[in-house]
Amino acid sequence: MIYNPRIMSFTPGIHASARIHPTATIDPSALIEAEVSIGRDVIVGPACVIGAGTHLRDRAIIVEHTRMGKQNDVHPYVVLGGDPQDLAFTGDDRGELIIGDGNTFREGVTVNRATQNGGPTQIGSNCFMMTCAHVGHNARLGDRVIMANGASLAGHSCVGSRSVMSAHAAVHQFTHVGEGVMFQANAAVSMHVPPYVMLATENTVVGLNMVGLKRHPDMVEDDRREVKEAFRMVYRRALGSPFAEVVNDLSGREWGPGARRFVDFVIEVLKLEPPRDRGLCGGIRRGR
Repeated sequence: MIYNPRIMSFTPGIHASARIHPTATIDPSALIEAEVSIGRDVIVGPACVIGAGTHLRDRAIIVEHTRMGKQNDVHPYVVLGGDPQDLAFTGDDRGELIIGDGNTFREGVTVNRATQNGGPTQIGSNCFMMTCAHVGHNARLGDRVIMANGASLAGHSCVGSRSVMSAHAAVHQFTHVGEGVMFQANAAVSMHVPPYVMLATENTVVGLNMVGLKRHPDMVEDDRREVKEAFRMVYRRALGSPFAEVVNDLSGREWGPGARRFVDFVIEVLKLEPPRDRGLCGGIRRGR
């Protein structure tokens, strides 16, 4: 989903087909689209768009400056578009939250609006966020991401599409996680994580997410083989070779689209400037 700075321009109103409980509170500046269902004691605040077919269950809160796509399911006590949890936030720039289509937000999920720097907070489409998951200000979530109970993204972090964050997994601020990454429960990262890997404990890559690679709709056997080769070059050969030499070898090869995404991620994150210069997660050798 690409950010459009004019995306919050719309005409307020409530579509005739929307079903709204009489105890709900809808700000006059909000737009409620067709076939939206809004339950008891729901609050929809200023400058919000609730996309067609979305279900806001009892006591959900959409605070302000939030645009939500179609067919989202928001469960009780979810708070979307609240103020960023940032000591530098003064309230002068209200920031935005942009949400795609078909997402599920279970009980107690919180997603903060952005601060003035770094673009809006963004949630892709078809994500599943379980109880008490949290996405911080200016963070970006791809499509089909699963965040289990208590999983958390800090401000300005990114998680790629089809990744799975198990219970209480955490991503540090300004940290990038590639697509198709599998977090073990309680795993935490403060360094960048390349696509298609499995994470355990702290900043530790323990192997490739082979189940995720097999299920990836755009991957064929040649793609999986090349991803394995690129992974070995980074996490096996790098143990005994200067890393700059490994990066040169990665850059000089022709790769298919799957491995290309892995290689490009590694090369790009190693070029990032502060505060995003966090390095690449290390790996361990597992015994039989």
